[in-house]
Amino acid sequence: MKIGVFMHDLSSGGAEKIMVGFVNYLADFTNDEVVLILANTKGPYLSIVNPKVKIVSFDRHKTSQIVAPLYRYLKAEPVDVVYSTLRNANLIAILIGKLLGIKVITREANTIKEYNKTKKKRIDKATMFLTRHLYRYAYKCIAISENVKTDLIRFTSLEDKKIKVAYNPIKIFDNIADVSLDPEVFHVGLVSRLTTQKNIPTVAKVIEHFLQSNYRIKFHFFGEGDERSVLENLAKRYPHRSVVELHGFELSYYSFIKHMDMFMHIPLWEGLGNSVLEVYNSGIPMILSNVESGFSELIKPDFPNVHYFDPHNDVNLIIQVIEKYINGELVPIPDRPKLDLAEKDTYNAYRQIVHD
Repeated sequence: MKIGVFMHDLSSGGAEKIMVGFVNYLADFTNDEVVLILANTKGPYLSIVNPKVKIVSFDRHKTSQIVAPLYRYLKAEPVDVVYSTLRNANLIAILIGKLLGIKVITREANTIKEYNKTKKKRIDKATMFLTRHLYRYAYKCIAISENVKTDLIRFTSLEDKKIKVAYNPIKIFDNIADVSLDPEVFHVGLVSRLTTQKNIPTVAKVIEHFLQSNYRIKFHFFGEGDERSVLENLAKRYPHRSVVELHGFELSYYSFIKHMDMFMHIPLWEGLGNSVLEVYNSGIPMILSNVESGFSELIKPDFPNVHYFDPHNDVNLIIQVIEKYINGELVPIPDRPKLDLAEKDTYNAYRQIVHD
């Protein structure tokens, strides 16, 4: 079978990481011919694409510019099925698949219900309108959590039988041996794109409290995005305190996180949250958002050292929990049970959906 996998680029997000894993799996463990189709070849995950995978790029930087060249390519070089991920790419793949008679399997990575609670631009509203009316034409859809599946059924016309739930696998890159953190400092790690979705302004409120305190604490950010300036400006306001460290994208962020005292992830909406699952298995305490998400399905509030909060309103409660860990009122409990989410299971499910 000839399989195309379509994404905008290979920038530093969870969806890109998972789909690179999928094409690598197909190249290594199946007889499929695999083509990775990109709007452009930007992104750090290019370095881990299997050499057996053919990469096609159109060097376009806007999603709207990819429709015509993708149509021409798939008409000239037809595939049996196209997998796509992230909403704009999904809509384009569905449209072109309908025109050319190609099966399209979309992967939906976010919850629509929580996303719809946020303030949206006109283009976002248009995207949601198209999602509601075009998703029905997908051949099948992969939902990365039960909450995502529920949303798809509620907000689109996709039938239940066309949606397969497949949690993201845990794929840890732990390749840095010489990580050294000051043992006198309380270290908090955050791993995500620095975007509106990840609630960076609220995180900044938490940090500002500690900038005004005498606690020896540092917040480490692994990721890039439009909201980076929020953190940079915060640090500039307190030049005498070294509380924020921006590491940028780091493929082996786990090498740092596993040595830290706490992990924090309080997005406004989330499909699953790869980093949450990966860091959970490290055993460190976690502050998480109580939005409906995949990680809330797999990591229960009564699990050891797991703390859920409202991402809009619980800033003071989050601060109190951090202070309790710093002061020793709360302590990490060893040997927390681990999650078992193997790559082969997830990618077998992705591949099998063509025949289900």
